[in-house]
Amino acid sequence: MTGRNAVCLTVADRHAFAEDGVLCLRNALSANEVDLLRAAVDRQIASLGSSSTGYDFEAIAHQVWGGDSMVETGSADRFDMERLKDMIRADPFSRPLQETVGTGQTGLFFYDVAAWRHDRGVRQVAFDSALPQIVSQLLEARYLNFWEDTTFVKAPQTRQRTAFHQDLSYFQIEGDQCVVVWMPLDPADLANGVTQYVRGSHRWDEIFAPNVFVSQTPIATSADSRCPDIEAAQERYDVISFDVMPGDVIIHHVRTVHGAGGNPSDRWRRAMSFRYCGDKVRYFDRPGAISQVGVAHDLKNGDRLFSADYPVVWPRPWPGFRMADAFDAQICLQKGSQASTA
Repeated sequence: MTGRNAVCLTVADRHAFAEDGVLCLRNALSANEVDLLRAAVDRQIASLGSSSTGYDFEAIAHQVWGGDSMVETGSADRFDMERLKDMIRADPFSRPLQETVGTGQTGLFFYDVAAWRHDRGVRQVAFDSALPQIVSQLLEARYLNFWEDTTFVKAPQTRQRTAFHQDLSYFQIEGDQCVVVWMPLDPADLANGVTQYVRGSHRWDEIFAPNVFVSQTPIATSADSRCPDIEAAQERYDVISFDVMPGDVIIHHVRTVHGAGGNPSDRWRRAMSFRYCGDKVRYFDRPGAISQVGVAHDLKNGDRLFSADYPVVWPRPWPGFRMADAFDAQICLQKGSQASTA
């Protein structure tokens, strides 16, 4: 696995993405880049219970459906889980989304976000790998902003599925010049919960309300419509998936509807995703969108994403320029300035 030294999307790549809303590229990341992401994910998992952003959705689902006690999430406080539990229970169409096969053991459906803010390895891959150039070509973007990263891990014997959903409604953006890059850190296929995509759904010309992942229940504050119940009639939709190895990436359009099965296998399924926005995207405080972690900007609706919270990662000022180095230098300058005024 060497990663892509020269980035050149083919006509077939562009056509597949335009028609399907999803594209799988082989060996897009190097072995070292995969190792950087694995190390970051392992650190995130090790902090579960003490982190403010890390959750086990498998455990949360058991608490939502299993009793009336308070939902326990350790130090994680990004979501109001009691409100979400009430929302799910008030939804007449809600039901558990769990695999019926497996040993009966309790697995782990780990979720975390915004590792780029504190993990240099994640910044290196997000900013300085081949991905920004690949995405800018795919979107035909004059420049590219990095939006955020998210970690999804399904340990062996995890029954919890990921409800089908559409990403656009989760983000505070307007415009669809945006993609999500899903990066497997273990071999992934349908047996251990690889992501599945509804081919062509990015062209449905509809925005679907965000759901809470462990249920199809839409977020109540969203003004958008409920995502179709794809789980109940998957054969009616053109659902596709890719068997992938570490180093491969799957890029999907921000409107492409997707979900994932559980992981009843004996193999891990670690993955991280990056979100990138092109120059046509504008900030939009969308009702129902999930609040981001650590943002300090004061952008208004309609503004370009010109903020340190959304670094411009393409184009680079000159060949060989390292965005992660520049970002780290800026952090050091800010800390020095703060110390001198203290």
